[in-house]
Amino acid sequence: MTRRAILTSPSVGDPSAHVAGLSVLLRQLLSFQDAGIEEVEVEGLTNGELQDPRLTLRVIRAPADRPAGERDALLTARIGLVWHRLLPRRLVRSGYRGDIEAAPLENGEFVVAPVDARARREAEDMLLAALLKATDGLISRSINRRISLQVTRSLLETSLTPNQMTAIAALFGLAAIVVVGWGGAAWFVPGAVLLQFQSILDGCDGEISRLKYIRSRLGEWLDQVLDDAVNLGFFVATGWALHRAGWGPALTLTAIGAGFHLTYQVALYAALIVSGGGSGSVASIRWRGQKDHGDIPHATGQPRSLWKAIKETLEMAGRRDFFTFLYLPAAVFGVMQLALAWCTGIFVLSGLASSVHWLVFGAPAPAAKAKS
Repeated sequence: MTRRAILTSPSVGDPSAHVAGLSVLLRQLLSFQDAGIEEVEVEGLTNGELQDPRLTLRVIRAPADRPAGERDALLTARIGLVWHRLLPRRLVRSGYRGDIEAAPLENGEFVVAPVDARARREAEDMLLAALLKATDGLISRSINRRISLQVTRSLLETSLTPNQMTAIAALFGLAAIVVVGWGGAAWFVPGAVLLQFQSILDGCDGEISRLKYIRSRLGEWLDQVLDDAVNLGFFVATGWALHRAGWGPALTLTAIGAGFHLTYQVALYAALIVSGGGSGSVASIRWRGQKDHGDIPHATGQPRSLWKAIKETLEMAGRRDFFTFLYLPAAVFGVMQLALAWCTGIFVLSGLASSVHWLVFGAPAPAAKAKS
């Protein structure tokens, strides 16, 4: 049976008005498509509308005078509404049938009627806020995402693609590597600042991708590989600069950290190919014991145990956003040895964990099957 949705008239506001880089009507259709809807009837649709390469579902004109009781569809909604991008997907998965406006909404999943400029701004704010992820680390939540969302907002009406944004961010990382590798310890602060810019801008490609429904395997791999190259490149440049500055353990730590980081990269890429179906996204696989995170953080209201708090703190401290940021205060206070040692420890642990996983448990599970 075809999964159908209906967009009913009269429309709310102007369906051709842009919110977060897309027309409201196109955004509605793409969100239905993302939820697995295969066909959408649009009341009042005129020929020639909605010719967009992102649309793969069937869009047909529906009779505006059909009685509401004869509408047979999983979801219905008024033309021109803007909603949380995951709302149709969650309603379909939960088995809900009916009007989106009447659906039980919780945890920030709601609908906005963008009838004027102010309401369109509110709708854009909602869509940007929905980009926050439970998997965001401490620095990403408190610093990076606050800045990257504003950068993304300013870019949504441009033709800049996620892959182009990935390349721009990587240029900052490359500049950081060159500055420290050639300039040495005297250039630690400028290099760390450039690296932090890369870390912030690195969030923009995914934000643009999700808001404008532009996805590709190439983009996933480009983002993953360039991030790994920047991580390893700046780490090696830092170790080399510390060695030139006379710190004895620098080369040893650099060699150990680089070796284990390469081990992790091989294990990760193999897992993405074998278990992730060739996807370049780490969200396509689940390592044993890894928690399953949604896109939106949910507060459980239950107090955390001391051990759980310590465990989650250590996990946060091992994330890319944290150890990338760590270089900056370490450079400012002249303790880059600490940053190098910390990253060495993170790389060793990730390399060991991923290789042991392959040796003991085999390949990680695909994300969809990891819960079973």
